[in-house]
Amino acid sequence: MYSLILSQKLSTRIFRHLTLFLVMVLLFAWVAYSRSGEPGSFWRGYVMVFTNAIFFFGYAYITVYLLIPRLLVKRRIVLFFALFLFTGLGLSLLKFLFSDYIFYQAIAPENGISSSAISLKSLLVNTKDMTFIVAIFSLVKFARDHYTLELNNRELQRKELEAELLLIEHHMDPHVIFNNFNSLYSISIYRPEHLKSTVRKLKDILHYLFNESKSDKVLLEKEVEMIENYIGLEKLRFGDRLKVQFEIEGPMNGLKIAPLILYSFVENCFVYGAEINPGKSWIRVALKVQDSRLRFVAANSLSDSCELTENGIGRINNNNSIRRLELEYPNSHRLVVRERKHEHEVELHVSL
Repeated sequence: MYSLILSQKLSTRIFRHLTLFLVMVLLFAWVAYSRSGEPGSFWRGYVMVFTNAIFFFGYAYITVYLLIPRLLVKRRIVLFFALFLFTGLGLSLLKFLFSDYIFYQAIAPENGISSSAISLKSLLVNTKDMTFIVAIFSLVKFARDHYTLELNNRELQRKELEAELLLIEHHMDPHVIFNNFNSLYSISIYRPEHLKSTVRKLKDILHYLFNESKSDKVLLEKEVEMIENYIGLEKLRFGDRLKVQFEIEGPMNGLKIAPLILYSFVENCFVYGAEINPGKSWIRVALKVQDSRLRFVAANSLSDSCELTENGIGRINNNNSIRRLELEYPNSHRLVVRERKHEHEVELHVSL
């Protein structure tokens, strides 16, 4: 049904127009037969309606595909109405000569009319009658074109959003890699005894980054595992200089989420919350799942000199995450950013 109504293939368009023509002819023939009620008059009336419909539909096609796009759309209104009227009068004259005069004189002389009966008044009345088909045809075409335009606009918006998401992801990945290798470098210098476990965690992070995170959605468990590996790396890197708390509550039950959304908020905590006050810096991450609702909190300590953006959010990753939330969860998330003395907190509620 979709392809029949919207397809632009020539064969489908011809079939669509022929179907409309025949259905309309059948409908009007049935109405004429119902009014007369004469036995055996249906097919005679059908032939009459079919013949007249050629001129009626011709008027509609000329108006919709020629006069409207070339004159009315270009605001040549006076010329449009003049040609619209003259075309209607001309087709009405042909209709009278062929259908009401020649045709009826051949098959039913008693029902025909003489050429002298054709007057300007009768032509105007017939033109008025033909505008009914023109109006129906115009409404159908307008409705179809409007629907097609809406579908094209939605498809264009979808592709634009997909392109924007890909651009955001491509901008984010190098930064994530750099931070993790920076952690590996620090651990290899200051805490080499933990290098083996660090490489294993980094391997898992890179596997997630280059493989699973390319999907539209990933299991929430995998995103949490990614965060745990990253926090494990940072704990090894900072040791006692940083207090880190990570809490998980509730079953995840196969729930899925956009990849790296939560991770980027955690990473931002380490970027702005670590090393500002050695031994006193802290980071707190909490994740709670209830049914299909997720509550996620990422908070970190701040120093007076910590530089933030105007809306209180760190520059590095959170802006990308906020935009991704707007695109992927437009009506199903709530993000709250709180600024307290020496503390920055992001709280996210999202329906998965």
